[in-house]
Amino acid sequence: MVWAKARSGTWTDDFDGAEKVFYSMSQAFKRYHREHGSVYAICRIRIAHPLSTGPETLSEKLRQAWTWLRCDFPALTVFEEGGRKTYLEANAANIETWVNDTFWVDDEADAARDVVADLHLRRLPCLVFVPRSFEVLFHCSHWRIDALGACTVLDRLFDILFELARTKPESLQPPRWELEHEHLSASLEDAYGCAPMPTPSTEAKAEDVRRRNFDLSYPSAGLSYQGDQSTSPGKSQCQTVALERDASEQLIRACKARGFSVTAAVHAASAASVLADSDCDNYSTVVSVNLRPLLPGGASAYACGTYVTGITHSLRRSDNFETWCRQLTSGYRGDWDPAAYMDALRSIYRVHGETLASMAASGARPPASNVTVSSLGVIDKYLRPVHGAVEVETFHLGSAIMGRQPTLYIWTFRGRLTLSVDYNEAYYSAGDGEGRKSFEKMSPVPVLCTTAAVIGTVS
Repeated sequence: MVWAKARSGTWTDDFDGAEKVFYSMSQAFKRYHREHGSVYAICRIRIAHPLSTGPETLSEKLRQAWTWLRCDFPALTVFEEGGRKTYLEANAANIETWVNDTFWVDDEADAARDVVADLHLRRLPCLVFVPRSFEVLFHCSHWRIDALGACTVLDRLFDILFELARTKPESLQPPRWELEHEHLSASLEDAYGCAPMPTPSTEAKAEDVRRRNFDLSYPSAGLSYQGDQSTSPGKSQCQTVALERDASEQLIRACKARGFSVTAAVHAASAASVLADSDCDNYSTVVSVNLRPLLPGGASAYACGTYVTGITHSLRRSDNFETWCRQLTSGYRGDWDPAAYMDALRSIYRVHGETLASMAASGARPPASNVTVSSLGVIDKYLRPVHGAVEVETFHLGSAIMGRQPTLYIWTFRGRLTLSVDYNEAYYSAGDGEGRKSFEKMSPVPVLCTTAAVIGTVS
């Protein structure tokens, strides 16, 4: 896809394959005035001496840093209009409008998580400062960013904040606003260099992926949920648990000694929890895959875009925990043939979108309720804890879930292993129903306990 100048000061481009799928998913609950899949990241920060400053001064510095950030990442200003991506060239007027629309201070909230629940269907990303908790919240639709991209954006933001905190803004080199459009993010398919038109081999690969995602993985065990197919979504919620550094290191070492990853062990523990409440013999779920290592250039070149995909992995009830872990570890490393997959991205996402639309229209299958797994790895590689006198004390990431499939995030930051599950309260929180009972077994604490207990007994 190619950005084209539609009129003076305005550039447009078509949604590419992955963007189109993620955009369609984000709009699936629009009738409820809610957005599915939007990504948010929360950092509690501290400004160390001698740059220590109060909330009012910090909020102004954050506003300035956010303004400068759009020069590095102009895709933060891209919006959807008429079914296309649209970008307005930078000038003093639209820069001011963009900042006013996308940055604010929430003096009423006690914590950033209180703000997240009301951020839906926004035209643009946003940055919110919560003075009571000294937290910075970044929120963005999933079609324009993914989890690690959000980390990269915040990493650069805090670099700029440090520069502004120790230097008068007027003494810094001014951004080259007139060159901003040259740095618009490439789509996943363009970044990899996929052929614009399908070929027999890419169509064959797309069909293989479709079968893996929709045929071979069905039927699958899933969580029991409250309500039926007509039940409207409620608010997205999350539950999180973080191990201390010593406990994190012990668990990571124990997994490595047995030849599998922590992600595989946690994935297996969640599978065991779901299978315990199901009569199905198999459990299938999607695992997010970061595709940046397969793209040319550094991570910062792929901050504002969706450079992930989802690979379905299936487990048999008859296998034991260790077999699951080894199977998953091997699968994560490439049983999906990464080279052929990347070549076929446009075909894969076209077929995937068509299949999802067909299934939604027919209603032939009940809503899926398996648990998506998203392992972010070591966050410190993308978001450094220390930026001069600006320190990121805590980190949290999540997404808005409007369906019945929770997302289980796994990451470490500052040496602490964290599990966090995002889910929708309408299906798993109300009263004493089966949905709540089922989810309680799959929430972070029991999953982590199961992981630690089993790892400790595997020979």
